[in-house]
Amino acid sequence: MSNRKAKGTLTLILGLLALFALINVFNATDQLNLYGYGYVSEFRLFNMQLGSLDVEVYLWTSIVLTFLFFSATIYSVYRGLPPDPIVLEKLGKLEGDLAVQQKMLENTQIGFFRKLEDSDKANDEFHRKFSLNLEETRKETLANLAEHAKALDNIERENTKLVGVIKKQTEELTDVGKKVESVEHTVNGTPKEKGELTSRTKLDKFKSVTPDLATKFNKAGIQDVSELLIADSVSIAEKVSEPAETVANLQAVAQLLMVPGIDEKQAKLLVRFGVTSRRELANQDPVHLYRGIVGIARTSVDEGKLPASKIPTIEDVSMWIRQARL
Repeated sequence: MSNRKAKGTLTLILGLLALFALINVFNATDQLNLYGYGYVSEFRLFNMQLGSLDVEVYLWTSIVLTFLFFSATIYSVYRGLPPDPIVLEKLGKLEGDLAVQQKMLENTQIGFFRKLEDSDKANDEFHRKFSLNLEETRKETLANLAEHAKALDNIERENTKLVGVIKKQTEELTDVGKKVESVEHTVNGTPKEKGELTSRTKLDKFKSVTPDLATKFNKAGIQDVSELLIADSVSIAEKVSEPAETVANLQAVAQLLMVPGIDEKQAKLLVRFGVTSRRELANQDPVHLYRGIVGIARTSVDEGKLPASKIPTIEDVSMWIRQARL
């Protein structure tokens, strides 16, 4: 009697182990479907971590243990025990449940591999569309480059013509310079000062400074042009809540307006070209500066910001450089 009880206990333990292994099969299958291959399963008991295992290894280990424990349970039941109808009925039911669970596992695996196949097809379709879009983009880019190359050729031809004109004007520069000097000295022997800006000019008289900005400068302690020129652009910009570039441009325009013969629009053209001080203007080559200024001026004329009559001539540019060197 004691022997039968021990065998029954062993059978029960083996059956529970087989059931526990089967549950782990389903758990591993769910993790594989949710997270995919390469996922690492972690095992915990309350708050204590027992270890970790790759989900594929976890799945196959659970399957092997299920069959081992199930086989051991069957062996334990049939080993030396008389056939018990109740036991046989339970074993038959357990076998049926195991077959159903195995079928479910197979269906789950089939569904997983179908999803994986569908995902591969979707990826292939995405790569195909991406390749087509890439080819279309390449063709558009080549077409745009061809158009730009054509435009550059046109610009180069125009520049060639302009260089010829500038060379011709350069050859006449000496004679023109003499004429300009005679015009400059028509009023009391001094050139006409278009800007009429001095170091003592108040900021409210400086046309490039708006009334509101002049008020801000006054509050910051900047009253006239001389104080504006010696101020640090970054520091003043913070005090008047304006960009430092705006203050620096005003300082550059003020310096250039103090050169005789330069008005406000011409000073702004010089600043746009990159000439921001009297010294920089004095170091310029007349032909090079004229070429750059004319290009900017024509753009301003096209934009409606400058009358065509205000486009400087090479004589104007030469006079500015000469006056800046005095």
